[in-house]
Amino acid sequence: GDQVEFVDGSVVPADAIVYATGYKISFPFFDPAFLDVEKDNNINLYRRVVHPDHEGLFFIGLIQPLGAIMPLAEVQAKWVAALLAGACALPDVSTMRREIERDQRKIAKRYVPSARHTIQVDFYPYLKQLQAEIEAGRQRNTAVVA
Repeated sequence: GDQVEFVDGSVVPADAIVYATGYKISFPFFDPAFLDVEKDNNINLYRRVVHPDHEGLFFIGLIQPLGAIMPLAEVQAKWVAALLAGACALPDVSTMRREIERDQRKIAKRYVPSARHTIQVDFYPYLKQLQAEIEAGRQRNTAVVA
């Protein structure tokens, strides 16, 4: 048909019905023993990009911004390129874990607890965080080299 009837009995014309069933993070190409997000739709990434347990594994664009995703993914990619080129250094694993936990507490306060919000970011604060991380990584790299 071309109409939808609601539980209250009202009827409206409709061209399409969109089922917004949520967002499920899935990496079927990884062994669950290596990386598992199935249980809570959450992946612990430093600055939403770097997995602290798997050196060299990066996730670009695994965010749901309030705003455009492409500028943020571009900055993520520039950061990863700087890391791979040796121009930036990551903090130690314990620091990354603390920061991940801090970011998750912020998200828990800011958003409704749901699978959809596990990758939510606010555009400008996240952009500033990434830019600051690139600079901090350059400083850490200088400290490591010196």
